[in-house]
Amino acid sequence: MSRATILAAVRQAQGSPTPLPEAPVDALRALPNEASLPDFIATLDLIGARVIRGRSFTEAATWLRENVPATAALASHVPQLPGTVDLTTVTDPHALDGIHTAILHARFGVCENGAVWLDETELGPHRVLPFIAEHLFIILRAADLVPTLHHAYERIDTIGSGFGLFLAGPSKTADIEQCLVIGAHGARGATIFILD
Repeated sequence: MSRATILAAVRQAQGSPTPLPEAPVDALRALPNEASLPDFIATLDLIGARVIRGRSFTEAATWLRENVPATAALASHVPQLPGTVDLTTVTDPHALDGIHTAILHARFGVCENGAVWLDETELGPHRVLPFIAEHLFIILRAADLVPTLHHAYERIDTIGSGFGLFLAGPSKTADIEQCLVIGAHGARGATIFILD
């Protein structure tokens, strides 16, 4: 069977396009319109993330110094919190294997599910960093919270950034026996440092 015959059969089997339904206006109005820091913190606690509140990068640096082993490899994309690994020299993502803590800045956080948004602005060419590091230390300004994913999608710059992701807490997976495993497919721990 030729390629043209196969593609013609696929086109014929697709049927006619159906327009997407309009979003119910009443349902959108019922969504919370205010970001709630207590709700965000409660959700982070529920999904296994640690929350630290502080007023400065100095406090964040102190927390890192007191809670991360002195010999640990730190990779930072936050200029105020330098790491021990020079990311400007890393061209092969495999070289990031062994990173203990990745220090990142989130553009915003979503109260309803505890997710934070990271994109190329924060990650640069190191897209693998939030997945390969053992622990995440994410800086988020309290003023950068949105109440729902609907509000979050209004803030995402799909043109200016070629890559982005929502990240919620440490990596989690479970099997049919309901055995929860933390860190199987990514970071074993996530700390969100909220700058007030």
